[in-house]
Amino acid sequence: MATDLNINSSHYFQYRPAEAAFQASFLILIMMVAIIANTMNIIVVYRNSNMQTPRYMFIMNLAIGDIGVTLLSMPFSLVTCVARKWIIGDALCKLHGFLGSFFFCASIFTLTVMSVEQYYALVRPLSRTITIQRARWMTISVWLLSAMLSMGPILGWGHFDYNSTTLSCGVAYPESTSDRLYLLTLLLIAYVIPLLSMAYVYIRILLAVSRHTDRIARYTKGGLEVMRLQRRITYTLLLVLLVFLLCWLPFVFLIVLATRNTSVSEIPYGLGVAAYWCGFFNSSVNPIIFVIRNDRFREGYRDILREVWYGLQCKRPPKLETSQLKKKWYLDKYSDGVKENPHAVLRAIPSVTPVQDIELMSDHNEDGA
Repeated sequence: MATDLNINSSHYFQYRPAEAAFQASFLILIMMVAIIANTMNIIVVYRNSNMQTPRYMFIMNLAIGDIGVTLLSMPFSLVTCVARKWIIGDALCKLHGFLGSFFFCASIFTLTVMSVEQYYALVRPLSRTITIQRARWMTISVWLLSAMLSMGPILGWGHFDYNSTTLSCGVAYPESTSDRLYLLTLLLIAYVIPLLSMAYVYIRILLAVSRHTDRIARYTKGGLEVMRLQRRITYTLLLVLLVFLLCWLPFVFLIVLATRNTSVSEIPYGLGVAAYWCGFFNSSVNPIIFVIRNDRFREGYRDILREVWYGLQCKRPPKLETSQLKKKWYLDKYSDGVKENPHAVLRAIPSVTPVQDIELMSDHNEDGA
């Protein structure tokens, strides 16, 4: 998603060389972290058969969107930051504006379907299961809807233009009611509605978890730990959402100022670059959150780094025994040595997903924090 303040020659703004150098250095760092971390997350999911589930499919989709931003959108801003003006041409300016909107929408819509998946897993596990096939269709819908929303200026509803305060091309500062209506529509569909939907879903999830925790603790042996793990999953997704909102808050503020007809001269100094650079920064933070909160990702990182280390020494890494499924780990750990039927345990927990859909997006800590 992108916005522009319609910088004409009379309003042209240029950052000082020292500021441009700092901006370029920071953007290069963001790009390096985003490419490496998101690529490794995708490799970990691809190589681990236990992670071939709808939830990890959505996580991979989020990583693909972040890589898309890094490889297809950030380089335009980096070149402009170094040159301190747009030198790539009008056609690429329109492409840059479209890609900015496209990847922003894809990210927030992916976060929305992730919250829906978690809702059905915890609140209504027996009513409708989100299968791999359904997850694929949801993913396709995310990209199609993002493309449709971002094509407005290409089809004549609004227009793309270069903004020297953001060092990017995007939807131009609204000059007419139609332009303003497009910005408001974009803000409503790609920010307000998903935000309200996720707020409702996560409130329902947290209430359900809180309501069932005591009952599960009384009637099951391994169930309380399952609920703690699922609650930690919810906290992880909430953390991802919170970071997303914080990173894109300057950008939304910039859009609000544009829709209120605030003149370019009244825009706070540095807000333009902050709006885009903070959004770019989100692409490098997402994979780090999952690595910190998810032991499967950490184990996958260790395996990859270990293989790279042995590869640099021209040695073949020693074979490791395949680790047991985590669900077996916690059922054995919390059953006090009693041989229990996992299906029987989980049937007593109506607010938890079936055995094959259990996702351990967290560490197996005793406190369940």
